Amino acid sequence: MYLDTVKLIFSQRYNVAVEDLSSESLIADVCTDSLEILELLMYIEEEFSVSVPDEVAQDLKTLGDIVSFMNDNVAEDVVSEIYAKLQG
Repeated sequence: MYLDTVKLIFSQRYNVAVEDLSSESLIADVCTDSLEILELLMYIEEEFSVSVPDEVAQDLKTLGDIVSFMNDNVAEDVVSEIYAKLQG
């Protein structure tokens, strides 16, 4: 559920096909500049009620890195709720 949610966020925010994304997808390939990455992290913090420390944010290179962070810091029911909301 975590990866599916992250893929859906990227798909909707950056107009990328979900099927073109994987856990190995590089954030920098989708977010073309540091401002987009910052906006993405702010979105994740706001939407999932979690804080992403600067030292952690610097290590987030792939969608899988985001998934791992969320898996450790966000309850599965919260992720499921966001996923349902994103699907409309």
